[in-house]
Amino acid sequence: MFTYLQVYQYTIMKIAVYSSKGSAGKTPISTNIALDKGFCIGTNEAFHIYDNLIDDNKLIALQTEEAFPQELVEHDIDIVFDLAGSISKFAISMSSALKMADYVIVPIYNEYKSLVAGLNTINQIKEFNQNIIVVATKLQKQKGEIFKDDWTQSEDFKNVQNAVHTKVGEGIPVLPLKFSKAFDNIFEEQKSIKQLMESNALASYSYREVAKQFDALYNLIGI
Repeated sequence: MFTYLQVYQYTIMKIAVYSSKGSAGKTPISTNIALDKGFCIGTNEAFHIYDNLIDDNKLIALQTEEAFPQELVEHDIDIVFDLAGSISKFAISMSSALKMADYVIVPIYNEYKSLVAGLNTINQIKEFNQNIIVVATKLQKQKGEIFKDDWTQSEDFKNVQNAVHTKVGEGIPVLPLKFSKAFDNIFEEQKSIKQLMESNALASYSYREVAKQFDALYNLIGI
């Protein structure tokens, strides 16, 4: 049961996370933002995982053909939309969330199908929202790569960034997000990456890079 009595952030923000390609990182990104910042979650995914993660009064789950309610705007609700499925005239949940969002995050990883789907996703989103941020996900060091901390130097990141800027436009920011076991632990421990770091000394060391990458995303968005 969703109510409109929550959200205590000073900056009201609505963020959509969407890619037409599965396994790109939509749900881990959405969940970490929600747990980190106390945001509500909105999803149109039929078989979502949020019942055990998010309080009932901070969760709105609906069908693809339903619209996210306008009250989310009228009541100044901070919310992350974790969107699934394809954009079409029948997918009212998609268009309503994309129009409502202050930013749309598109996760893309360095694999042919993800790159193609991600670029197509960006072009579809542009019909509803121009404030798009790409997050290059699942970044890993390839054989022979040598760099420290700066994941924009990785070949995985460079390939995603080059595809976005070449095929869609250089005006879209691309941020790095490395592969990390932290994303599994978010769901197992029901804590954000920063909360995991605060509760575990080893995690505070192991997850520091990915936490900094989320901070860069938060700074760009303004939350």
